[in-house]
Amino acid sequence: MSVNNQFTYEIIAQETPIVKRNCSKCKTNTEYYCSEKFRVNANQKVMDIWLIYNCTHCEGTWNYPILSRVNINKIDSVLIQKFMNNDIETIWNYAFQINKLRKLCNDVMTDIRYELKKEMLDSQSNEVTFRLSYKYDFGLRIDKLIAEILGISRSKVNKLSQDGTILLNPNMKMKSNVIDDLHITVKRDALTS
Repeated sequence: MSVNNQFTYEIIAQETPIVKRNCSKCKTNTEYYCSEKFRVNANQKVMDIWLIYNCTHCEGTWNYPILSRVNINKIDSVLIQKFMNNDIETIWNYAFQINKLRKLCNDVMTDIRYELKKEMLDSQSNEVTFRLSYKYDFGLRIDKLIAEILGISRSKVNKLSQDGTILLNPNMKMKSNVIDDLHITVKRDALTS
């Protein structure tokens, strides 16, 4: 009988992605960081919302458009309050819209610092399953994360995946990006080698 222990690993972003845009003050392509503040403009029945980014060199601003000319009656009142109060979770949800940001910027730098909140492994188990909790997608690769969790190289992770020692559910390629609720099962051989 196989004993399987399951652990949840939470991947916690420590910062929002930096974007690169042309700065009108610096006259060059430069980095902008998220100010963690919304700009809200309401004119009678319509509302505009932007997320403010600041240039790292001159503190010039760029307004990332969230809503444009939307009728106030069509926006949830709770969401409006989150915009007005600069709700951090709402800000981070928009700051991690990587695909939308890429359309508006020259580049989005997703190599960000993150914390891996984990539990201790039970050394008696025949195999272990890690369930990943990944709230903000910033393009972290599966093989990189597994290498970090197990303390082995990426090439060894790929070898163990090919021989069936490491299994992914849903079935994905090791070079794919991590998704929320990904299950990684590691057989005992990988834990002891």
